[in-house]
Amino acid sequence: MNLTHLRYLLEVERTGSITKAAQNLYMGQPNLSKAIKELESEIGITVFKRTSRGVEPTRKGAEFLSYAHTIISQVDELESLYKPRPDNAVELCVSVPRASYVSTAFAAFAGRFINEPHVDLRYKETSSMGAVNDVASGESDFAIVRFQTIYERYFVHLLREQELDYEPLWEFKMMLLMSETHPLAHYDDVPYHMLSGFTEIVHGDFQVPSLSFSQINKDASFSSPSKRLYIYDRGSQFELLRQVRGSYLWVSPMPDEVVQRNGLVLRHCALADLSNKDVIAYPRKRPIGEHGRALIDRIRREIDSIHG
Repeated sequence: MNLTHLRYLLEVERTGSITKAAQNLYMGQPNLSKAIKELESEIGITVFKRTSRGVEPTRKGAEFLSYAHTIISQVDELESLYKPRPDNAVELCVSVPRASYVSTAFAAFAGRFINEPHVDLRYKETSSMGAVNDVASGESDFAIVRFQTIYERYFVHLLREQELDYEPLWEFKMMLLMSETHPLAHYDDVPYHMLSGFTEIVHGDFQVPSLSFSQINKDASFSSPSKRLYIYDRGSQFELLRQVRGSYLWVSPMPDEVVQRNGLVLRHCALADLSNKDVIAYPRKRPIGEHGRALIDRIRREIDSIHG
């Protein structure tokens, strides 16, 4: 038994005729009939019975054909996944933080290839440790890794340990993102203690290690118990900020268009003096390719536009 014989059987089943199946397979009917008989002899059952309308599966044959469908389907899927790509194929996989400036740049980048015949772009938002693991394992071509600058030595050591090179992308201070109707939205610089009692939206797999703002400044602790909503996808955060009155989220600086489109505002907080860095990490032995560099250039332009 081989895959070719299984494909013969499936074509006969599809057409209901050995003659038609032989024509579709570009082979003589006697050769096809012989191949079927040899296979039936090998497996010990009769797969097809003749009828006035052609051929149809026997009860055992139908059972056998159902397994054949599964096998051929899985083989076709394997071939599709791992067959060589054409030279002009657009392929790229990246792991990034949940940052609107990156997703905006990626959308503009992906739009360039709408008319290309072969496109396989993969965009994964994940934590800092997840991004490092993705690029180290080869799942991603490159990653954007976010960390607080006080932990830069830790992450530099981690990247070198994983045989990854890196280059700086930008350094920034976190900002507060909230609804334009938030009770504190009228402040240009929100006093940290005034966030007490409001609900913080937190990405559940945020970077490790990190310090909370209350740990950075022990005098800035809240007078009331903290309220937090943990989320694991960026898509829900805007809806929550709009619907959950008084909610807020710490974010990197964002494109104005994204903020305004979602009815939100960005506000500074005097406590947020701790700098953060986004760096590009990639395998030491596999430099970033042409498409990866094009995406990075687009991301850098997005950062420049935020800086104004």
